[in-house]
Amino acid sequence: MKKCLGWFYVFFENTSLHGFRYISIDGSSIIESAFWFVVCMSSIVFSLILMLRLWANYSNNPIVTTIYTSNPIWDVSFPGVTICNNNKVYRPHADLIAQYLYTNGFTVEESDRFFSSLMKLIRPDKISIDNVTASQLLDNLDMTVEALMKQLMQPCSAFLLRCAWVGKIHDCTKIFKPVKSKEGFCCAFNSHYDLNTKHVWCEGFSSIFKRAFCLRYPYRFNDTHLNSTENIVDDFPGVHEILNAPGSGRDVGLAVALNIEPDTYKASSRPFVGASVMIHDPIDFPDIGAHVASVLPGHVLAISVTGTSIRGMESLRNIPLEKRLCYFDDEMMDTEIRYSYQSCVSKCTAKYTFNMCGCLPFYYPEAHRGMRTCYLSDIDCLLSIRNSAKVGNCTQCLPQCIDMMYHISPENIKMDNVRFDSDLVHGFDVNNVSLVHVFFGDISYVEYRKESIISWDSLLASFGGIFGLCFGGSVMSVIELVYLLARQFFRKRTGKIQEESCAKLPPASEVFQSMPVKEVIQQQKLRDRQRTSDRQVLVAWYQPSFHRRKIMDLDDMYHIKHVKF
Repeated sequence: MKKCLGWFYVFFENTSLHGFRYISIDGSSIIESAFWFVVCMSSIVFSLILMLRLWANYSNNPIVTTIYTSNPIWDVSFPGVTICNNNKVYRPHADLIAQYLYTNGFTVEESDRFFSSLMKLIRPDKISIDNVTASQLLDNLDMTVEALMKQLMQPCSAFLLRCAWVGKIHDCTKIFKPVKSKEGFCCAFNSHYDLNTKHVWCEGFSSIFKRAFCLRYPYRFNDTHLNSTENIVDDFPGVHEILNAPGSGRDVGLAVALNIEPDTYKASSRPFVGASVMIHDPIDFPDIGAHVASVLPGHVLAISVTGTSIRGMESLRNIPLEKRLCYFDDEMMDTEIRYSYQSCVSKCTAKYTFNMCGCLPFYYPEAHRGMRTCYLSDIDCLLSIRNSAKVGNCTQCLPQCIDMMYHISPENIKMDNVRFDSDLVHGFDVNNVSLVHVFFGDISYVEYRKESIISWDSLLASFGGIFGLCFGGSVMSVIELVYLLARQFFRKRTGKIQEESCAKLPPASEVFQSMPVKEVIQQQKLRDRQRTSDRQVLVAWYQPSFHRRKIMDLDDMYHIKHVKF
């Protein structure tokens, strides 16, 4: 303990740190040394507190967000636009199916209750038909629930009358495609979620019914050209790649004229005649996070879209996942296109639904093929889990570090016959047609850049600043302390080695001998003859009161005088 204190006293006297040399200065009193000791210890505690606070702030809030507002809108992907008719049972198709059911013994009442209950597969509610009859009807049609709901939707070729992208008219059936969404089967533009719908519309029917249905409605098969590689035309916007709008404003976006056909309603998902327009990320499944606006017949729906970009910088990769709470695209390589938080939540919700009910609603993506599709007999189970707190509680799903979010400002106005004419509405009755405009409302977008609040070198420099503030020290001061400890440590080990060497010397009785001088001389002569290199210190003295010897002659004195040490 005393040695350690001695080491530190040497350090205190020679260190460049402020205050420590006053602890051991010569001539100082105990009170002065104690005072400076307290001051120095307080500085150490204060610096530790500051460093711990800095580390806690860095550990708990490792990300800083910077806002950039002058980014051109043409760098942003145009959103996916999914349009759904509220009518989920298209009367012309339902009448054809009903005629087939009548020929197989089912009544008109059973048929009507069957069609009205099918809408509950999208928005679960109490059904008006018993499960046994519903199962018999589906078995008799010899098709799946998914195939049935496809056939009962209003086809995109009848729903979309005229479409324009950036003022140029396009064939709606070529730039829109039928997709699944939380609203059932709809028509989508610039949607690139991989649905893998590589099958014809009449799949699932019995051969007799398929032939009768497809002969009567051959245009239904025209929608499948979008999934065929034989009709790829690069001039179709939004079909093969995600679009970017060249600017902002109503004329620089998507415009669609809709034929909602109120007379064809047989079962609606909403209590009014109209269509729902969903705005979402092009790669997202139209479910979680999609913004919805409604349009009525004879109305114009103008949807102004604003974009907000979330951009995670590369410095975020050095932060643990549990701190940054987001995924980079290359960290989730098991997805078809790239990772999407909304799609991940949808898949998680589907998994929970399947675990609870043993089935999935028909509108979930094709990735869930092989699982049983929910039918009317599963409505009660779907209702029970709809309000469950566990639905959508997916801890494995995290937002994307690089993402694009869209916000909408809808404007819905009734059209009047004011002799307005344009390529989009030319030749149509404005009382029966609905217009939808989707466009960017601003020339720029807001970008939030997320990066590490402080890098490791800046954190080290901050610790150094605190160290210099409290002690006036630097890295060299730390090196001095380490050097002192190492030096004293090796000195101690060297001292131990020397002690061990001393312990190996011959005993004093052999080194310091008390014998007559004559015998000493004789032993010396013997050693000289043997030419040994050993040299011992020989001490002899003459005691006349105890040893009676003759007086030495000059020759003997000469030999004693020349004993080598």
